[in-house]
Amino acid sequence: MMNSSTSTMADQLALSLRAWPSDDTSTESLSYLIARINEQRGSFRSVTEASLEEDIRAANVGEEDHLPDDNDASQESQDANAKGEELAIAREDMIKRVGEAYNTCSQALDLVSLLLTSHTPKVAEATVSPYVKQTVSFGSLGAEIMQHTNEAGSQQTSEDLVGLGWRMRSLTRSADSILTSATRLEQEMERESTYWQQILEIKEAGWPVSRLPGDRQTLGVRFGFAEAHAEFRDRGLVALRRDADGNVELDHGQRWRGEKRIRVRVVKDGRVLAEPPTRSTGDDKTLSQRLLRARNSLFDEELYHELSREGRNLVSHSVRCIGPSICVPYDADSQIEISLVDVASEEPLDVSCEDSSIPSAIAITLRLLLSHAHRQNLQRRSQPPPPITDTPIARPVYSLLRPILEIIQHQSARKTVEAEFTALNLALSSAASPNHTTLMLDINTSVFPPTFGTSFQLTTTSSAPGSAIADMPHVMPFPTIEALRKHIWYVTSLDIVAALQAMPPASGWTQPSRYQAELQRKTVASGPKDRLSVSLDSEGLAVSWVCSGKTGSRVWRSDSGAEEGMLSLVEVMKEQFG
Repeated sequence: MMNSSTSTMADQLALSLRAWPSDDTSTESLSYLIARINEQRGSFRSVTEASLEEDIRAANVGEEDHLPDDNDASQESQDANAKGEELAIAREDMIKRVGEAYNTCSQALDLVSLLLTSHTPKVAEATVSPYVKQTVSFGSLGAEIMQHTNEAGSQQTSEDLVGLGWRMRSLTRSADSILTSATRLEQEMERESTYWQQILEIKEAGWPVSRLPGDRQTLGVRFGFAEAHAEFRDRGLVALRRDADGNVELDHGQRWRGEKRIRVRVVKDGRVLAEPPTRSTGDDKTLSQRLLRARNSLFDEELYHELSREGRNLVSHSVRCIGPSICVPYDADSQIEISLVDVASEEPLDVSCEDSSIPSAIAITLRLLLSHAHRQNLQRRSQPPPPITDTPIARPVYSLLRPILEIIQHQSARKTVEAEFTALNLALSSAASPNHTTLMLDINTSVFPPTFGTSFQLTTTSSAPGSAIADMPHVMPFPTIEALRKHIWYVTSLDIVAALQAMPPASGWTQPSRYQAELQRKTVASGPKDRLSVSLDSEGLAVSWVCSGKTGSRVWRSDSGAEEGMLSLVEVMKEQFG
């Protein structure tokens, strides 16, 4: 049935369909000329001999209006070509749609025919297409009428319940998320409050708080010293970070190596003689205490750095930089050891030490001297700058160890002089002889140019006019203690000789030379002389004499006269020379 109707439609539809003309290379062909005449004149019916003669006549007399314009002709040709293209496209689209409709109808017809083969195979066989007959057996497709049930309503109810459950679950999740956010916000507010409260506490305590130069979003605190060296001045500014609990945490950066401190010891043969007590390393509760410990640590690091720089220039004073320690001579067999130690890993001293006042005083003095150097830097920076030169200005070396060396050397020299005078006083006390000379000594010690070391200046005053001591210079300088010692021995010997000569037992005794510590007496005009000589050395006072009426010589020493039951020099003189 579908085939017959289709053929009838095709018979009634009369279309003039032709292919699109192809371009001919030969413009003189008959088909080209005929097409051109049709485009210009429309049809051969309008082309007559009379019309052609009229066109020729109009061309000769210049009536160009009767001739068709080339532009108009080309435009008409383009319009005709466009119309031809549109007709070809419409024809192809129509044929395509007609084929699709025919295919759809054929498939629907085959489906209905296969359904009918289960009930009326004779009737349905006439309408089944040959392709279906070959591929599908009859009666293989069937259909039944089923009783209508209201499944759509139950399904809708189930879907509504599922949707309601999902909505309740989403609302529950939203509520939990809001509660969690509120709890987190409350905790964040508490941490922020703790952080800013601690910031306010250190600011009220006097610590300068500002923004970091490289990170304007972060607060920092400066606990260092503005007049310190650039390396330590920059490390004196740290960031104030907030930890997980809201407390302020000091972010020292990568250059932080833990808390340090200067340790001063008195060491002898590897054994510690004196050391201050170890500072407590307990956890500080407040932020101000932590800042104070960090400031002290940075100050001690700078102090050790400057001590190392100065120690390398004091090799002539026996200062040695050995490993992590700086060794300064203290006395004959001990030295002062200065080192920078880690407070966290420092172990307390196991053995008991002597009095720790000396290392404690040295440590305090070194810190005071570095503070004084900072103040000098401030004064120097406050002055007008020097003229600009090509030569860079060298950073000065602070005088930190030199004052300590001066004190140590001065005390050592003073102790040596005191020991010498103590021995001399003991010798003179044993001799029980009056003295006519007063000794006054000035000790000067300096490790700064132009003078180095300890110098002595002796002022002598003699009560015996005309004596050798009275003729000596009133003030005499001595560069070494050995020269001073020998001069004091010599002056004291002359003073003892003068005192013995003035005593009654020594009447008649004379000095061969007033610059010699010797007395002579002649008892017989032509006989030998009695001689008495006085000498003073490190072993003490010694007086030797030779009597003309006796054989041999006798010697009196101050160490024997000081013993119990021994006679003094005056008593011996009375006994010997009556």
